[in-house]
Amino acid sequence: MMRFLSALLLFIMCTSIATGDGLKKIEILEGWKKSDGSIVYGLKISLNEGWKTYWHTPGPMGLKPKFDFDGSLNIGSLNVLWPSPKIFGSSGFESIGYENEVILPIKIKAKVGSDPVNLKIKGSIGICYDVCVPIEFETQSELKTVSKDINTNLLAALANLPLSPSDLDKNKARCSITFGPKGFKIEADIPYLEKESSNIFFSIKGYRDALSIEQPKQFTPGKIISASGEWHDKPNIKISGDLITITQLDEGQVIEQEGC
Repeated sequence: MMRFLSALLLFIMCTSIATGDGLKKIEILEGWKKSDGSIVYGLKISLNEGWKTYWHTPGPMGLKPKFDFDGSLNIGSLNVLWPSPKIFGSSGFESIGYENEVILPIKIKAKVGSDPVNLKIKGSIGICYDVCVPIEFETQSELKTVSKDINTNLLAALANLPLSPSDLDKNKARCSITFGPKGFKIEADIPYLEKESSNIFFSIKGYRDALSIEQPKQFTPGKIISASGEWHDKPNIKISGDLITITQLDEGQVIEQEGC
């Protein structure tokens, strides 16, 4: 089992970040303005060989990443997109994430389309090798109007996003959620789940930092799959099905459905 060094907290603050050991650099990649007026940026996390960092739902042995965008200028809304991750470790001790490097695309809608944008990110991530180290960081982009020139590294990250059921001509999953005094239970019928060896993960968009979900460990394709969740320190919010994300991880393929 990996040893968690909770006492070791690296606080790093600059426009782009570089440090020794596991973390090489954290920086914002400037993207481009799309034809619909939205803007694509990227958060690039570069690690030394063999080091890993985590997906939004990191598994029982992972450290959940958190991002705060307060202080950004001329941003009406944004959405962090997560490329297809990998599973590391054995059952019950697995973590989900990325090895060596990951670029997280960030899709932005500016408040005023003709004005410059400044993206500021304050965040915390975990990086792991034989030990796991929590990292806190701050980074920001320049205040400028984004061009239409495409960043090829960021484009590759967008191409590595999970597939949707419709991409594979599959029917979407149907699900329901029931609430108890301290938590909730999700039940889902997932028609595109065909193998018992698949891994299924549920998450709640917008509330991933506020709750924990016990993911399904064993299931049979064609039957209802369930997962239970608990809130941390927030009120028991009655979340709706459109916030539920279902991710299926197979060797070489990731399918993700937002809302059910």
